[in-house]
Amino acid sequence: MAQTQKLQRRTILVKKALQLKYIGMVFFSVLLASAIVGFDLYFTMARMLLSENPALASAVSQFNGIILLKLSLYLVLMLLISLYVSHRFAGPIYRFEKSAQIVSSGDLTHRVSLRSGDELTELQEEFNGMLASLQALVQKDRNLAQRVGERLEAVSRKLPEGGDSAALREELAGIKLEVEHLTRSFQV
Repeated sequence: MAQTQKLQRRTILVKKALQLKYIGMVFFSVLLASAIVGFDLYFTMARMLLSENPALASAVSQFNGIILLKLSLYLVLMLLISLYVSHRFAGPIYRFEKSAQIVSSGDLTHRVSLRSGDELTELQEEFNGMLASLQALVQKDRNLAQRVGERLEAVSRKLPEGGDSAALREELAGIKLEVEHLTRSFQV
């Protein structure tokens, strides 16, 4: 089983393409919604103020500069938040990809270990449960193959000495060897 340790990611963009796509989707969705609501409110308020008091035109102009500065700061904050959120998804996805590579090489003892607070912890539990089930099935098959091999060897010992029996013993030994190698590519 994988060591349980405090996992720290030092790389912010773990899966660059996925994270940048996610950041772009979040950023532009929030930007569009904010722009629609913000511009509507701003122009409605400015029109109302200027229609009631035209002398406020210079104050509205100063206010425009402040709004643009705050909008820039909000956009930077929104980018940082979407980067943080994307990191919480991309890290686990990256870890699952690496785990799948390890398992595909035959290591059924491997388990996925995510950091606390990461997303996809339910998938981690299901993935690790699947590996435990596969490991038990392969171990069961390995035990069966061992028993079949032992029975083949017992049958081989019961054969009488002589011409055809020697060839049959050889054939049984070959079958036993093949049966024993059925699950040897898996680490259980």
